[in-house]
Amino acid sequence: MSYLSHDERRQMILETAVKIAFSEGLTAMTVRKIAQEAQCAVGQIHRHFSSASELKAEAFLLSVTQALSLLNEEGKKEETTSYQLLNWCLFTAHEDDARHYSLLWKEAEVMSYHDDIMMNAIKTATMMWHSSLVSILEKGISQQEFDCAKPVATLAWDMIAFSHGFDGLYNLKMEGFSENMYIEHASRFLKSYITLKDTV
Repeated sequence: MSYLSHDERRQMILETAVKIAFSEGLTAMTVRKIAQEAQCAVGQIHRHFSSASELKAEAFLLSVTQALSLLNEEGKKEETTSYQLLNWCLFTAHEDDARHYSLLWKEAEVMSYHDDIMMNAIKTATMMWHSSLVSILEKGISQQEFDCAKPVATLAWDMIAFSHGFDGLYNLKMEGFSENMYIEHASRFLKSYITLKDTV
């Protein structure tokens, strides 16, 4: 393997960890597996990360950063509306990549119940999510796409709370709660707080 600086190697290890976590989950993201995938020694990983918890937490945060970055890129497209971005940011039923990120988030939440490092990562990720929602809402208002029934910071928290519970319900695969119902309820929720000025 070619020479990498300290920061480059650390980033490469993290990106490998995210790849494993995204496809197989955080539990499958062992130091040995990362070392094998990244073609580096286990000792190198331990030099860059003080514990497996730190590595998992940072990989989770990187995955959230990547997801929000993709969302931001979509937002730059002329044909993409802020209302569409809200749907993509909150509801994941019909987006395969979004479902992977959602499941990764759920797994991180379970870990956070007994891991303070992951708990702090979840808090940071939630603040990142909230900031993204506020930005989308503010953009939609400024471009006169819609009006909001509440201050955007408050509405963003409401949206996160609704999305958490709603996504959890969908993941249970309850009889009588189909994907179409998921999408219908999600749309109804958004439109109860947002008044569209044009048809979206």
